[in-house]
Amino acid sequence: MSSFLCFLAAATLPFAYTSSPKSGSISTPPAATKVSNPIQPASISHVEEQEDQLIQELFDTQEPQPFISPYEAMAPFPRSIREYKNASQSSNGERRDLPRTRKTLDYLRSALLSVVDEEEDQLIQELFINKEPQRFISPYEAMAQFPRSIREYKNASGNWFGCRDYLDNHGIEFSTTYTSDIAGNPVGGRIPGGFTYADNFTFACLVETEKLFGWHGGFLRISTLQRDGLSLSQKNIGSFYRVQQLADGHTFKWYELSYQQDFLKDRWSFKLGRLGINNDFDVSPLYWLYMNHAIDGTTRGFAIDGKLPTYPNAVWGSRLKVNLTSSTALRLGIYQMTTPSLNGLNWNFYPSNGTLLLGQYSWSPEFCKPTSLSEKPQTPSLIPSTSGKKEVSEKSFQKPVDVSKLKGLEGHYWMGGYYSSWEYRQLNTPQNAPNSFGLYWHADQTVYRPNPISDAGLILWSSYTLCPQENISIVTFQANAGAIYTGLIPGRVNDSLIFGSAYGDFSNSLAGTPSSVKNGTPTYELIYELAYRVNFTKFFYFQPDLQWIINPGGTGHIPNALVLGAQMGVIF
Repeated sequence: MSSFLCFLAAATLPFAYTSSPKSGSISTPPAATKVSNPIQPASISHVEEQEDQLIQELFDTQEPQPFISPYEAMAPFPRSIREYKNASQSSNGERRDLPRTRKTLDYLRSALLSVVDEEEDQLIQELFINKEPQRFISPYEAMAQFPRSIREYKNASGNWFGCRDYLDNHGIEFSTTYTSDIAGNPVGGRIPGGFTYADNFTFACLVETEKLFGWHGGFLRISTLQRDGLSLSQKNIGSFYRVQQLADGHTFKWYELSYQQDFLKDRWSFKLGRLGINNDFDVSPLYWLYMNHAIDGTTRGFAIDGKLPTYPNAVWGSRLKVNLTSSTALRLGIYQMTTPSLNGLNWNFYPSNGTLLLGQYSWSPEFCKPTSLSEKPQTPSLIPSTSGKKEVSEKSFQKPVDVSKLKGLEGHYWMGGYYSSWEYRQLNTPQNAPNSFGLYWHADQTVYRPNPISDAGLILWSSYTLCPQENISIVTFQANAGAIYTGLIPGRVNDSLIFGSAYGDFSNSLAGTPSSVKNGTPTYELIYELAYRVNFTKFFYFQPDLQWIINPGGTGHIPNALVLGAQMGVIF
């Protein structure tokens, strides 16, 4: 039986199958393979080895490797060195895991680059794009904000090494102003040749709640003042209207402590606290340019006849302002009526106090507003370049102008009145009379503007006050008028030529007073004022002033007076 098996193996050996592990095809053995002795025992052992190898290759083959994604490539990695089968992870001299390792490394590299790009973009965003305002201000950063010349300074004390700008940006603004009036009467008056000096220091603070902690429309105002000096009108001239508007209340006074809240898209505004009426009623910024008290500030007929609380006196009060349209507004106010205290620190209410009611309607039109700039741009000039060609100079073109900033002929018109329940002392009797009222009108209009970009031009204005109760009103009627030309002299666009006049008609009830019996019955007083304000910088001005007082005191017994003086102001 064994001999038969040996013969059968020798007979079938030439037809044995061999398989390639790579291609899987079937082929015959090479021609060089021969069997010299098919029945030798050594040949049988060799055949069994070949048979086992053939079965191993045919049935126990490795599955083809699928496509490996970057995520799947990371999974086969051993968790520790103990799970490696060999140090190089190779077999038969080849790195079987090399393609998978390369794909893994490429994935890690791309992921790392993506993270680096994201970090770089975030760093650039934080450093250059969304950079928050720097809280700490070093002296070097503050110096970079210094104006290049003294004319660019807004305040005489500068920006306090950047601290002032920091406080302003956070809603806290401090202001200190100094104003002085010097005047003399070389001719006329009760005693000619007099000279006096008066000044006023104002210390104020404005807190804007939106900048400070995000509350929109809130404003807190605090102001005090200190006045010193003598009045030339009382000392030498004897006029009813003071020629120096600062010569009053020579002491320290607390003036304002108020809070204002704007709401409904800033169309409505409400103010409450210690106030004076000349912040909101019967006042124009044009009046502050004058030195004589008949024009400066609130009309003197109101302050004298109505005993209304005007600067530098303040009382408890409130004011409501409603912007009806873009050019019209309505103001309503209610104030305490009481005798002003010496230093403005008596904030009490008394049974004898009265109530003051005020109302004002204003209209602020703008006529002939330009819709475009009529000036044509300059012809571009050609300049030689290094290449020999001529290039267009950028300096020859005018900068574009914002049409919305072009100015027309602006005007301001208002009318109003007051009613007071306080009791007033009558002129020709010791008894008091309650209830006082008065009316006022004002108009100012820009009639000429040579350049729609600047504020230069001519403004005409006038105002009228009527206090018809002759038993309690010293001046029953007052009329003021004037003209202001800004930029009259070439090169001095911020300087102003100022002219004004004031006429006051005295009450007929003054005829029976003891003063009129002794000094004569007053009828009227007329004032002319001419001045020129030189704005040297944004914080300093000097204003020579000339006044001519006709019929001082209204009695006709005092010669007309010529007043020479000057007004100076500094903002610290």
